[in-house]
Amino acid sequence: MNFHSIDFLLFLPVVVALYFATPQRFRWVLLLLASNVFYGSWRLEFLPILWLSTGIDYAVGRALPGVTDKRKRLGLLGISLCGNLGLLLFFKYFALAANTTLSLWHGGEPGAFEPIDIILPLGISFYTFQTLGYVIDIYRGRRAPESHAGYFAVYVMYFPQLIAGPIERPGRLLPQLRAGHAFDIRRAAAGGALMLVGYFKKLVIADRLAETVPAVLAAPQDHTPLAVLLASVGSIYRYYADISGYADIAIGASLIIGIRLSRNFDRPLAAASISEFWQRWHITVTTWFRDYLYLPLARRGREWWRKPAATILTIMIVAFWHGAAWTWLAAGLIAGLVMIAEGAVRRSRPIARASGRVFGALGFGEGQVRFVQDSANRVVLWLFLILLGSLVNAGGWSEAMATWVRIADLPAQIGGLGVGLADVAFLPKTVLLAVIALELYQWLDARRPVFERLEGRGLPAAWAFYYALAAAILIFGTFDRSGFIYFGF
Repeated sequence: MNFHSIDFLLFLPVVVALYFATPQRFRWVLLLLASNVFYGSWRLEFLPILWLSTGIDYAVGRALPGVTDKRKRLGLLGISLCGNLGLLLFFKYFALAANTTLSLWHGGEPGAFEPIDIILPLGISFYTFQTLGYVIDIYRGRRAPESHAGYFAVYVMYFPQLIAGPIERPGRLLPQLRAGHAFDIRRAAAGGALMLVGYFKKLVIADRLAETVPAVLAAPQDHTPLAVLLASVGSIYRYYADISGYADIAIGASLIIGIRLSRNFDRPLAAASISEFWQRWHITVTTWFRDYLYLPLARRGREWWRKPAATILTIMIVAFWHGAAWTWLAAGLIAGLVMIAEGAVRRSRPIARASGRVFGALGFGEGQVRFVQDSANRVVLWLFLILLGSLVNAGGWSEAMATWVRIADLPAQIGGLGVGLADVAFLPKTVLLAVIALELYQWLDARRPVFERLEGRGLPAAWAFYYALAAAILIFGTFDRSGFIYFGF
């Protein structure tokens, strides 16, 4: 069932009521049952794969502490890696490899063969990495294995974060599953408020942009350069609103139960550099790859090239994880190279001295210098996002090139005074207003949580705000689109 379906809106209150009515020692049973119902309601036949991954890592985790022989420990770790990554690689990348091979065999001739298509089990990328991190931590001696099979199964399958994260570490989630939670009306209200924000992002912004933006990017030659540029920006914002909206709903639903999930997004589109963007975007995924891939590679030796190579490889794998397409892999390579270049410029003393002399000659103060530098960095970041966003959203290389060529004509359009309202006609006014409202909300929330601000003004103000938000969702939202973008990851 989808988070934005009637089924889920009926399912969640029933689970919450039963959870707090159930004695603490049996609550794991309820959560495990609810999680299996939640996942099985999509496709029951993929439930055994989830249980297989859970069983492999529970058994390996339990066995590791009793094995001292290094080769046997590596063998146990290999069972977990091969079992989990083998399933992930088959379901996510076999079709890409097979279709690429068939295309080369037929000389790239369109329509020469029927492409292979494999249904991707929901959430397989997320629960695979969650259980792998658990086993790797035990292998490294950083934690003891969970002895209770039921609690471990709930840790893997916990329904709010099962499908698209956040990816939780065992030291954060497992203790909360064991802890006794009493129903807290304030905590439940905070969770419900966060869910409303997530629904607003998903239904009013992301799904409305999905109705208009892809059509422009699919035929950039039929639209003005400014329209193509705005559509490219809109596609990036659609991704953000969709993915962070899911995270808000997941975190809010779990908060009602009393279990706090990790924050997954920290206003990434307000970042002032490419590296800062990745630190704010899907935080639990990027930190997982940092801890389990980048750091082991970067610290393996003292050679100067290790950190840059680890950066490029990690970003390429992160990109390829996001999308099983060669364009995603190319985007990861570009992103890795740009991040290395950005870091080199930031650390360069000659560049720092030269820019200091220029700013000094212009009479800029420290605050003005920081503003100019941050503004320049944000321009670079958005050029980077538009470049990569156009690449991964296009149907292929030729479509991506057509988008870039059309955007490159923007100076000519501006110079010819050809900019007008027609360039933004494809974007509904309600979406533009919704984006402005969301950005204002997030700006305020970053300084002091909006929930606390409203709480301080009393119940009438809080209820008025959230009733208005719910009304906006019902009036301007679209409810005929299935799933979230990350369901394909």
